[in-house]
Order: sequence, then structure tokens, then C-alpha cells
Amino acid sequence: MNLKGKSVLITGGRRVGGDLAQRLADRGASIAMTFHTRPEPIEATLKAVRDKGVSTFSVAADLSRPEQAERAVAETVAAFGRLDVLVNMASVYRRTPFADLRSSDFDAMMAANLAAPYHTSVAAARAMRGKPTNPDELQGKIVTVGDWATDRPYKDYLPYLVAKGALKTMTQALARELAPDITVNLVQPAMIDPPLDLSEADRAEIVAQTPLRRVGTAGDLNRLILYLLEGTDFATGSCYRVDGGRFLGRDS
Repeated sequence: MNLKGKSVLITGGRRVGGDLAQRLADRGASIAMTFHTRPEPIEATLKAVRDKGVSTFSVAADLSRPEQAERAVAETVAAFGRLDVLVNMASVYRRTPFADLRSSDFDAMMAANLAAPYHTSVAAARAMRGKPTNPDELQGKIVTVGDWATDRPYKDYLPYLVAKGALKTMTQALARELAPDITVNLVQPAMIDPPLDLSEADRAEIVAQTPLRRVGTAGDLNRLILYLLEGTDFATGSCYRVDGGRFLGRDS
């Protein structure tokens, strides 16, 4: 896919999504981004993107509600005239020790981390299929951001990991439903762009558990996303870990 002139919708992803938006803008794509409660980081990103000469659009939405996911997609299409790419990046990561679990923890994690990308993907796929396109080109691409740890779960994040784990099945099922018109893939990062409140001790422990001996950067993840968007049209239903080898476990 040639991204020049294409329309891309990125859900959430304030820091990593901001880096992706800049990379897509460099390729001439129009950028729409969603936010739920805090518009400021998204608006700052889009202002910088507009300085590159591309069109931008932001939309407030609770994507776990199907009508709002459908509205976010419809407003993006209205703003740009088309939708070619969806990147499901919005996520909620919350520690929930087993002893303190409540049913509301499950509901919240499923809503943010599974229902939201599901409803947005369905709405986006319908919009992609509805637009005129060159018969030799795909009608669209969907990339969802999961988590490496769903294949090797750690403690204290049960509802989060259950919701994120379901994204693999969603990706594979959507890929079957939408072929040959739309590709659907999943990327599964380990820690990317660590939070500012992460202690040095915790950071050192993560590095020690990672064979490549560092944490990931936004570029590590986003270069893979860009490859799936512009580097190949022959990958669909696939899941790619971007974890520095952390899935392999600690060295002895």
C-alpha cells in the first residue's frame, strides 16, 4: 500500500501513537486520532502533524460503545472522504491483584481492551469495503496492538491479560471474514516507552528479563506497523511479538 493520500485512523496511543502519526504524516497520509477523556495530548500531536502539510481530525469517543465507534469512523470518513487504515492502539493497563479482584475489573478491561477494538474494527471494515478502489489494490488494512504477555502471562493483571489475549482470536477471525479485501494483523509489544513513574529498580528488572537487554522504543513498534502497512500486502491473520526476546525468558 502506498500511504500517500491515504486516510488513517489511530485510536488513542498518546505517546506511541503520536510517534506513529508523525511517521505516517511523513508519508503523506491524512491522520485521524480518537481520545476518550483527555484531548490535549492528541491535539498536540495533530498540531505537529499539520505542520507537515497533511490533514488531521480528532474525535472524542468511548469506543467500547458500538454507536460511538461507528460515529468515530463515520466522522473520519466525512472529514477525509475515505478510510484506508485503522490502527487499534487505545488500551487501559491496570494492576488488579487476585485477592482484590472485583467483577467491575473484568467489565472495565473487556470494554477498553476488547470491545473497543472489536467495534471499531467492524465499523472501519464496513467503511473500507464501501469505498471505490483500484481493483488491484486492497480496500484497507487493520493493525491492532496487543501484548506479548498474553502468551506468557504474569501475575496481578488477570482481567487485562484475558481481554488482550482475545485480540489474537479477533485478529484471526477478522482476517478470514475480510479477505481478500482487507488485511488484519496483530502486534504484541513488551514494554514500549516506559511510563515516567517507573522506578529505576523496576526498569532494571525488566531489562534483566529481556535477552536484548533494553526496553523498547516507539520506533521499534511503529517500524513494524509501517512494514505491515506499506512493506507487504501478503500478511494477514498474523501475530508479531516485539519484545526484545522477553518471551524466551530470563537467561540462566
